[in-house]
Amino acid sequence: MRFYLAGGGAREEALRHLLIEGGHQVSPDGAWDAVILALPRSEVPPDLARRMPPGQRIVCGLTDGETDALAKEKGWVPLRVLRDESYTLENAALTAEGALCAAMEKRPASLCAARCLIIGFGRIGQALQKLLLGIGAQVTVAARRQESRDQAGPGSVPIEQIPSLLPTTDVIFNTVPHPLLSENALRFVQPDALLIELASPPFGIDISAARRLGLNVHVESGVPGRYFPRSAAQALLRYLEREVIHHA
Repeated sequence: MRFYLAGGGAREEALRHLLIEGGHQVSPDGAWDAVILALPRSEVPPDLARRMPPGQRIVCGLTDGETDALAKEKGWVPLRVLRDESYTLENAALTAEGALCAAMEKRPASLCAARCLIIGFGRIGQALQKLLLGIGAQVTVAARRQESRDQAGPGSVPIEQIPSLLPTTDVIFNTVPHPLLSENALRFVQPDALLIELASPPFGIDISAARRLGLNVHVESGVPGRYFPRSAAQALLRYLEREVIHHA
């Protein structure tokens, strides 16, 4: 099959090698069986948009309204990889492991016995909880739904209780793409705490306010492709095999 890879990151380079090893073509020109946009946020460069015919399959992650409208106007067929359960679970596991790497790199103290707060208990939050507990961290999960808190187990709390936890929390991992930690809440964070933002914009942490307050905050977007490009490429290849290659 013939593919076009948009984006020049390490994940895309690893995927290019994997596709070629599998006997496929990766080319900037010609009729493509699928165009693979950059992840996790996907845009269509103008020069590429002019070259894609109606019916073109495009593998994409998160897209904005402008991209969606353009795809509808042009008659492209979006294949939304983040709606695929198998891929999403693999991606969540890689994101959680990368978040752990980021915390270890950016924190001068061990995570063992550290008091960690995970905000949100979706796939990433679940994977992150297992990893943190596995290395001996003290983990509290804050989640909106009672069902999620039940799944998280003892020590889980409602979102509304987050401010009361901040003064005694060493590491905060946010996975919720909705503003939760405003400047007022961030004033309760201890000065040497580490904040890791894993969600997409508009984020759960007010990043500008956190920096104004001098907090140790880091936006960790696109974790799988940055920390584990080959593993991220292998996960994407498995998606392509399920949804594109085997449907040829």
